[in-house]
Amino acid sequence: MLTRELIRKRALELGADLCGIGDIHLFEGSPAQRDPRQVLPDATCVIGFGFRVPKALYDAMGRGIQYYNYTSLGVKYIDEELAEMLLLRIAAMIENEGYDACVQRNTSNIRIQGDKTQNPELFDTYELQYASAIAPDKPVPDIILDFPRAAQICGLGSVSIKGNVLTKEFGPYVRFAFLITDAPLACDAPFAENLCDGCLKCAQACPGHAIDENGLDSWQCSVYYRGAHKSNPYMSEEILRDAPDRERILSGEKRFDAESARALYQTLDFLPYSINGYVGCMCGKACDRACYEHLERSGLLCRAKA
Repeated sequence: MLTRELIRKRALELGADLCGIGDIHLFEGSPAQRDPRQVLPDATCVIGFGFRVPKALYDAMGRGIQYYNYTSLGVKYIDEELAEMLLLRIAAMIENEGYDACVQRNTSNIRIQGDKTQNPELFDTYELQYASAIAPDKPVPDIILDFPRAAQICGLGSVSIKGNVLTKEFGPYVRFAFLITDAPLACDAPFAENLCDGCLKCAQACPGHAIDENGLDSWQCSVYYRGAHKSNPYMSEEILRDAPDRERILSGEKRFDAESARALYQTLDFLPYSINGYVGCMCGKACDRACYEHLERSGLLCRAKA
């Protein structure tokens, strides 16, 4: 018999560090292009899986000694391999019991129609601006789940002022994947606590001033994630030498939009791209490190229990 406990046990065996199940009714009010019920109309719940990113990967970047392992193992491997294999195996487990299971990985380089944001982790993203609904009562494809909201509904964490998810076990050092199913599983309570107190330590740490009380400016972030700042150990006098506003760029004073950010990307070529298009994290995730330290000092973090 398929149960919440069985799903959680198997998920942890397959490499997840967190697992929670959210009631599908809590997604009421979601935009059609974010609504899991559009993917599986008879869905009863969404299963969320959290994967820790080792803290030492962030510490190594913070000390300015190693960056590429975070990108290749902390981002690309978790999203492109570990999470995918877990999703497929849990889906098979559910389907073997006679239920449907629609896997939802992090679609890192795709944005729903109307979403003009950028994913700083990738070379670029693609907005599905030319898509159209196949019928008047259908949403415009693709449906892309709102991961932060889904994580909160599944009881895994709360959404920060920056828009990412904070968990009690790993703070911001975690990535997610989800599965939509019609299996009759007992659900967890949504995450009720707000771990983000609005301290804006993340904003103070960002070399590109890409965060404020209104959230994250993803295009501004993308430039400084790639290393357009003085704290980047790979920065040399040759980089941006001919840019008239070089000092304003390196100090984080210049503001970037989609056009101006993309114009600079080719110049910020410090580490090789992965075959999946992930770029090196040359800001060292200073925002997340500051957030983690604040949560730890505030006594809000606890170790995950096996």
